[in-house]
Amino acid sequence: MPQPAPLLLAYDAECPLCRRLVDWVQRRDRWGLIIPFPLQNPELVRMAPELAGRPLQEALHGLDTGTRQVRAGGDLLPWVARRLPWWRFWAPILRLPGLARLLSGCYRFLSTRRYRPIGRRPFER
Repeated sequence: MPQPAPLLLAYDAECPLCRRLVDWVQRRDRWGLIIPFPLQNPELVRMAPELAGRPLQEALHGLDTGTRQVRAGGDLLPWVARRLPWWRFWAPILRLPGLARLLSGCYRFLSTRRYRPIGRRPFER
């Protein structure tokens, strides 16, 4: 399987869920094919004009730097998986029509609640 082009991942740096997802992806990105880029950076639209005018606050967006195609939300999962060494074999399964719709619904559910605190609470002293 040939290695895909890098993926520019536009995310909301103020969102705890988005930051956690990006951290998870970065820990697994041994090939360096995921380029996380916060929405708050004014250079984003200059680097990726294809993202201009899209509802970037509503979902993670990915831009394939080779084809310049854009995906968002649940549709982005196969693209991300394809670029992670031990996850790329899941990419074809994540593209199944019924599963893609289910994942998109789950993503919408989570993204509407994304500013709620997520994860463990810090240790109290």
